Amino acid sequence: MIRTAKKIIIFVLIGISLFTNSVFAYDDVSQSSPYFYAIEYLRKNDVFPNTKLFKPEIYVSRAEFIKYLVLLNSPKFKVKKNVTLPFEDTQNTAWYAPYFDEAIKLGILNKNEKNAYPNKKINVAEATQLIFNSKSIPIPRKFVGTIPYKDVNNNKNLQALMMRAVELGVVKPEKPDFLGMYSKVSRAKAAYMIYKMDLVDLRDPDFLALQQVYDPALKKIIDSWNIINSDYVDKDNINSTQMSGNAIKAMVDTLKDPYSVYMDQEANTAFNDELDGQFEGIGAYVAIDEKGRITIVAPIQDSPAYKAGVKSGDVIKKVDDFSTEGATLYDVVNKIKGPKGSKVTLTLERDGGVIVIEVVRDVINVAALEYKVIGNDNIMYMKIISFGETLIKDFQEVVEIIMNNSKIKGIIVDLRDDPGGFLDAAIGVLNELLPKDSVAVQIQYSYFNVSQYTSADGSLKDYPMVVLVNKGSASASEIVAGALQDYGIAKIIGETTFGKGTVQEVDYFSDNSSLKLTVAKWLTPKARSINENGIKPDIEVKNISNDKTDYQLERALLEIGKMMK
Repeated sequence: MIRTAKKIIIFVLIGISLFTNSVFAYDDVSQSSPYFYAIEYLRKNDVFPNTKLFKPEIYVSRAEFIKYLVLLNSPKFKVKKNVTLPFEDTQNTAWYAPYFDEAIKLGILNKNEKNAYPNKKINVAEATQLIFNSKSIPIPRKFVGTIPYKDVNNNKNLQALMMRAVELGVVKPEKPDFLGMYSKVSRAKAAYMIYKMDLVDLRDPDFLALQQVYDPALKKIIDSWNIINSDYVDKDNINSTQMSGNAIKAMVDTLKDPYSVYMDQEANTAFNDELDGQFEGIGAYVAIDEKGRITIVAPIQDSPAYKAGVKSGDVIKKVDDFSTEGATLYDVVNKIKGPKGSKVTLTLERDGGVIVIEVVRDVINVAALEYKVIGNDNIMYMKIISFGETLIKDFQEVVEIIMNNSKIKGIIVDLRDDPGGFLDAAIGVLNELLPKDSVAVQIQYSYFNVSQYTSADGSLKDYPMVVLVNKGSASASEIVAGALQDYGIAKIIGETTFGKGTVQEVDYFSDNSSLKLTVAKWLTPKARSINENGIKPDIEVKNISNDKTDYQLERALLEIGKMMK
């Protein structure tokens, strides 16, 4: 608080002296300049020297900008020798070395970064990040509100940071619909940004936290927790971990959203194992259908469920003797899972009848992608099994194979029985299939919408392409199929897809539990909502039960043959 008070006094004195003294610090910065007060503020705080000229239009390097932040935030700083920096692109004897060393101590620079780019001309986004680091001001995980700036909309990773900077007045938009986050920063603009952020110190940092505590509903929960811990008679029976977990679970249950769930340590570990591509169970993806029933989205190819005859669209009525009526999705999933070699009996509703199938659990290894060249060695067939962590890398490897094989003239992407996965993986696939800067998907959060754009050149966009889908194609699969259908890049063949048009995010707690929450709905590039409706194929083809002929693939080969002529 002493440092803050000092700055208030300095600010007031500057305000007085600027209007009473006719001699200013810099001949090339007039009092009418929008940067005048900021430059004078930093000069009087010994950030800028007392020279004749300021040269406000010169672009600033990262090293110079970091020097300004160090001088302002560390008033007692003294240049020292014998500094050792951890970055690969810096020199320990350079003029900036002691400033970088101090910047690491202040949290402005991260010592774990590979490079510091000292000589690079800094842009607005980079400067904003360094300024926020200098004040240890937290950035929201995502921005809630309308984003009117095109350049901010195109970069999801920086949206919260840049909109927070606008809110605080640190950054001024260049145009009503363009922030200028990639514009180079001049000395004058650097002064303005640092000055505006320095004034944030005048705000009470605990205001929002106090506001939350005095929310009546939240206060009731906190008070109940405190009363139980202080007054309950058998304190040995109080399990704080269980209490907090059950409280979160109860809150999530009130949402009545099958895709939002609190996962304890065990469930969270199993969930992450699935995303990593290995788990123990029957090998089937499960979801809630439009009628609220727990349904098989798709059995994994060659899994125990697949071999036992479990099919997409089967409604799970019982798991052993456990009825799924009124049960949550994760209750059912946890009942189905089990160690390798153990058995589980599923009572399934299919085509109006009921069947009972016994499945022997096993270790399930899920590959992200399989591929082969088919036809007359001129068609690349790609089966995307799931949109997991390795898919983008695997997909790019196949792209390289296609680009280096002049015989390949067409592509079939098989998304059948693919339940989805990571949104980023879907965008990564579309990067190779759509032109650069195409809208890949529209995301609708609670209070604002954002479009995600492709960032690569679309290496495969000009190849004749067919996409296969069925009712087991869900989520990320539908994002890819929907975008390709909207742009007319590919012909969609098969059956109407599952219809999952929502996005979930997972927040992890320190005890290895997590909260998976539906945070948004998504639309195709042409703003089509597929939630509970699915994507209707351009050509509908159904495979016949107990018939080994793949009629959908046969039709795909026929259609792509026409397209390749």
